Amino acid sequence: MIFKRDYYLNKLINNKNNSFIKVITGIRRCGKSKIHKEITVSQYLQRIKR
Repeated sequence: MIFKRDYYLNKLINNKNNSFIKVITGIRRCGKSKIHKEITVSQYLQRIKR
């Protein structure tokens, strides 16, 4: 089962350029790595479009 995490993904992407370090926390197997992969893929796709 795949859950869309658009709210968290957009929040992290919109705040990526400030000077704070972002830490994604949660219980085991709650999707922390998935959010990281989604951010990485979206950044990669943005660079390709330029």
